[in-house]
Amino acid sequence: MSDINIQPEDQAVFDRLKSDGRITHRLRRMMTQQWNTCVSCGRNTPQGRPVFAGYDENKKELLVGACCSDRLAHLATPVYWTGTLNLSAPDSSKVWRYMDFTKFVAMLMQQGLYFTTAENFSDPFEGAIGLADRETIWDNYYLDFFRQAVTTAPPGYTPPKLSDQEVEAEAHRLLKSIKATSTHVRKSLVNCWHENDDESEVLWQLYSPPSETGLAIQSTVGNLWEAASNSDQAIVGRVHYLDFRKRYASIQSERIFCKRQSLSHEREIRIVLQNDRNEPSNGQVLKCELRNLIDGIVISPFAPSWFVDVLNSTIAKFGFEFDIRPSSINDEPFF
Repeated sequence: MSDINIQPEDQAVFDRLKSDGRITHRLRRMMTQQWNTCVSCGRNTPQGRPVFAGYDENKKELLVGACCSDRLAHLATPVYWTGTLNLSAPDSSKVWRYMDFTKFVAMLMQQGLYFTTAENFSDPFEGAIGLADRETIWDNYYLDFFRQAVTTAPPGYTPPKLSDQEVEAEAHRLLKSIKATSTHVRKSLVNCWHENDDESEVLWQLYSPPSETGLAIQSTVGNLWEAASNSDQAIVGRVHYLDFRKRYASIQSERIFCKRQSLSHEREIRIVLQNDRNEPSNGQVLKCELRNLIDGIVISPFAPSWFVDVLNSTIAKFGFEFDIRPSSINDEPFF
């Protein structure tokens, strides 16, 4: 838990504007990619201070510090970034999605990207807070925090009079409430990509091995944001790889962007959608314009020679035309 450090100039923003919670896709994109940086002056907001997400008088999205808050006409939400993950990745970053041919055909048929729930992945740590043998340490830390929180009043207010039993009961209730979100985090809908300037032989072996005929789609982070523009809740972010023996993932739902250090070779960028809390789906397709998403297609280095014609014919049948090239993994050396 991080301390919040509201300064008079921050309070002045709260006094002038009331947040309405209206966050468009473009504003969420700005909040994710800028994180703690004022888009007006480029300054990084100090620790503990909020940045303000909203719109100017022309309804243009803004993320500003108190330094440039005069530009805000509407406040969507304050962003308390301290202690949160920096998920930002440049729009220009190249990303790849390795897949077998059947999944590619399904993408063409569905005219969009398929998202599955995180709990469907093979990694048992998807959405995890930490290691099971370190859970007691984590519990005790937050119980101490909640004990202090429920007995401490904001400045100018009288602290509540609670018995030791009431304090303990409330602290455990709050802890249980936080841990109850774990199930919903694992229900998050995820679509995964690999960030790299070039191909990865390791990823070819993992997701399109010699036993399968496959390909890799090349795109950019910016394209992913545009592809996800049909969902105001979508977040495109860079995965953080943690040593769970030494630290815990965030208690917030952003921990869906946390994975074990042993998987760091994946260099993952993922698109995450919120699932319905009452009736979560096991997967869904997010419609998008594939012509704008796909910058190129690379054929698997293990694919047979006849696959090129099959791939071109299939793409044409669906009315598309993409730049297709062979894998550089097959380039020959000289000695």
